[in-house]
Amino acid sequence: MNHTQSSKTQRATAALALLASLALAGCRQDMQDQPKFFPQRGTNFYADGRSVRPQEEGTVARQQGDPTSYLLTGMIDGKEGDGLPLPLTPELIARGQERYNIYCTPCHSRTGYGHGMIVQRGYEASANLHSTRLRDAPLGHFFTVMTNGFGAMPEYKAQVTPEDRWAIAAYIRALQLSQNAKDSDAPSPAAIKPLTDIATTQGMPAEWANTRYWTSSVANLPTYTTGEVASLHPGPVPGVPSGLTAATGPLASGQLAPGPTPKPGAANTAATGSTGPVKPAAPAAPPKPKANAAAGKQVYLDNCSICHQDTLEGRPPKIPAILNIVARTGEDHVRTTIHEGKPDARPMMPSFAEKLTDAQVDDLIAFLKTGKPAAE
Repeated sequence: MNHTQSSKTQRATAALALLASLALAGCRQDMQDQPKFFPQRGTNFYADGRSVRPQEEGTVARQQGDPTSYLLTGMIDGKEGDGLPLPLTPELIARGQERYNIYCTPCHSRTGYGHGMIVQRGYEASANLHSTRLRDAPLGHFFTVMTNGFGAMPEYKAQVTPEDRWAIAAYIRALQLSQNAKDSDAPSPAAIKPLTDIATTQGMPAEWANTRYWTSSVANLPTYTTGEVASLHPGPVPGVPSGLTAATGPLASGQLAPGPTPKPGAANTAATGSTGPVKPAAPAAPPKPKANAAAGKQVYLDNCSICHQDTLEGRPPKIPAILNIVARTGEDHVRTTIHEGKPDARPMMPSFAEKLTDAQVDDLIAFLKTGKPAAE
């Protein structure tokens, strides 16, 4: 290295040192070193040695109140209550509608059937607010779900105040009434009009009233046969041939129709080709109680509808539809699934062997054989 190069290196090093000193001079520690209180630490500034000062007697933090009150929990004696802790006014319902449209419609849709815009785009299917389970749910249930979340639904207590959560719950009740109203629910001379009539009046196409975003086409069917299942889809439904009819009678179960019972001691040439006395038949077992589809419907609502919905449509793709499941997969398969569950499914289906009796399972299968939704 010659003298010129050495001089350049020295000047560069000096410049870097100068820049470093300037940078260090700008990093002052005043905010780090300033006197201040640290939470939960003592101090000698106050006589009692505490840095946190006690609140004035009677002070209540903003939006706090009694954390155990019904207003803030929706619970009474550990159970969801069914009262409204705020005055029910048109203004409260209007506020609830506004907040519902902002926070709830992306999943539940404006009419509450669970087919909101983000669900249509692949998000987890949301609950149908018009299902029998939720129509019968206490008002506090909706408040607690909004407060704490439920399943895939997140909590909204950070975004929605307690008063607004109650307003939304009240509006949900009004929304449920709007979709299940009777003429007697409307003040005279007003009348309850089905969407089909409104569609005709407003010049809308007939299918407008049956779209899944307004109501459940399955729930509106008076009967639901395999042929009707196929007609709801643009193409064939796997495992459900259109026009399939259920066979009835002894041949349907693989048994021959019974013939006359031979008398004791009579010849039995037709059956055995030989003569001789016929042994008396063993005493018949008492007949098994006939399964009750109506009772099975209640078993379904109490145990199955929370996942498979009142319409039996499920929540595809994670929770399958089970309409006509007995016709499609067979009674033995359905019975085994009820008893054993599906532990490898995601989400897992639990076993109901310890929860349902054999008679209840028979009733449940009898209901599933009807091919009708529980919402009817």
